[in-house]
Amino acid sequence: MNIEIANRLVALRKANGLSQEALAEKLGISRQAISKWERAEASPDTDNLMALASLYGMTLDDLLNTQNDAYVLDGANGEAQAEKTEKLPKTALQKHGRSMLKFPFPLVVIVVYLVFGFVWHLWHPAWLIFLFIPIYYHLAGALTIRSKKARALTMPVPEIIVLVYLTLGFLAHLWNPSWILFLLIPLYYWSVACFYKPNKAAEQKPENEQK
Repeated sequence: MNIEIANRLVALRKANGLSQEALAEKLGISRQAISKWERAEASPDTDNLMALASLYGMTLDDLLNTQNDAYVLDGANGEAQAEKTEKLPKTALQKHGRSMLKFPFPLVVIVVYLVFGFVWHLWHPAWLIFLFIPIYYHLAGALTIRSKKARALTMPVPEIIVLVYLTLGFLAHLWNPSWILFLLIPLYYWSVACFYKPNKAAEQKPENEQK
């Protein structure tokens, strides 16, 4: 594998906020294999290339395309450090998430709360609508994440559970047994961890076989 592709793998890993250990865990291989790829000492096999493309939300051609990246050499240690000159193309979900972040959602919530308060004198429990603010922004932030597993893990599930619990409690006095809803939080994260299993691919051959 040439140094340009190796440097691109470094850039993509860092752009997605992954360490070598974290990436190795997601791919089901050793950290040493990742290190060899990024030093251009070994090449990922087809299965690993496809897994990387899926993880980064791009096609295999985009993964191996180095035309949009520029690289500079660190004079101190001679190692190639990737410097992105263009961001990775945004998916439809990422674009939608970014547009949500620009929308003045808190102002809408304040206006709605004041209307409920002054018109219907429902200062309580109308204050519960303020819980929609963290839910909204956590959802928008999750949509901007490229990795499906990371996106699922950052969804505002705990906030939604809290909102539903308080609503049932204040409006229907169902504090018990609605507390059972909180059991859905660990169940959700466990389900995500089980569903998005790392791809178990064969690890790289010993170094003397790769050369």
